Formats: sequence, C-alpha cells, structure tokens
Amino acid sequence: MPTQVSGDFTIDYNLFINAEDEDIQYGMDFELVNHKGFALTQLIFPATDVGNNRAGQWNLDNHKHPGGTDSIIFANAEHGTINDTPREISHRGSGRKSTKFAVYPVDLAKNTVYINGVTFGYSVDTNDANPVTIFSDLKPCKLSNEQKRILEAQCEYIKFS
Repeated sequence: MPTQVSGDFTIDYNLFINAEDEDIQYGMDFELVNHKGFALTQLIFPATDVGNNRAGQWNLDNHKHPGGTDSIIFANAEHGTINDTPREISHRGSGRKSTKFAVYPVDLAKNTVYINGVTFGYSVDTNDANPVTIFSDLKPCKLSNEQKRILEAQCEYIKFS
C-alpha cells in the first residue's frame, strides 16, 4: 500500500478500478490515522450520487442520525482511525470524475471540531480507453464555512477551534 503523511495524519491506500464493461467502477481502500488519537469527522465531495451523498456538494460521510457530537464521527473513527472503501460508478465517455475527502479531528469531550485537517481524493478519466484511478495527494486544509454549516446541521451545539 502506498503511504503519505501530512502533519499528524498518515494515509495508506490502494486504488481500485473495474473498467471491463460500459460502466466504470472506481474508488479506493484506505486507512487514515490521526496520530494524536482524536475522533475523526469525514466529509465527502463525490463525483456521483452514492447512497445519501449527493454529487457536486460537500456531504457529511457518516450516515448517522443528527444529535450529539458522536453523530458527526465517521463509523468506528472514535480513536483516530478511518477505514473506508468508497466506490463509485460512472458511464464511459463522461469525462473526468473527481472525488474529494476532508477529514478533521474532533475532541468529543469538548464538543469541538478542529478546523485544521487534511484533504485527499481520487479521480478517473472516463474518456480514456484504459482508465486508471489517480490519487490526489494528502495535504493540509482548513474547514470551510460550507463544511461548518453541514456539521452544525448535524450537531447544533458543536464548536470549532
């Protein structure tokens, strides 16, 4: 598995592609670790509609009911590790499809999301005769106002630091 490090985060990942038919399935398997052990919230900006996540906009990637601070934590990421296997499907000839993730540490005891996190993602050119999934580097990011609104809609008393 390739590995990248950015600040307190390390990601190990494998890219995925299945382009044997008219539709192309693509994505990645990854483990993202926050070395300070904070719980993690993950937002996704998918290229295609997947489950409850809508293409072309930031979505909270956890599928939990709104409520307490734990409702913004990605599944099983209470101790600082996200294991995820996102997959998307697109038709051939649909151009470049890119999906982004943004991950931020959360102090559950303080009901606080830290505004410094990381972003990464993947893309595929569906016009390519032999498409491949390409990783977008792990790099630092700051929580945007749009992302704050999404987290506040899930947990109205969340704070940011």
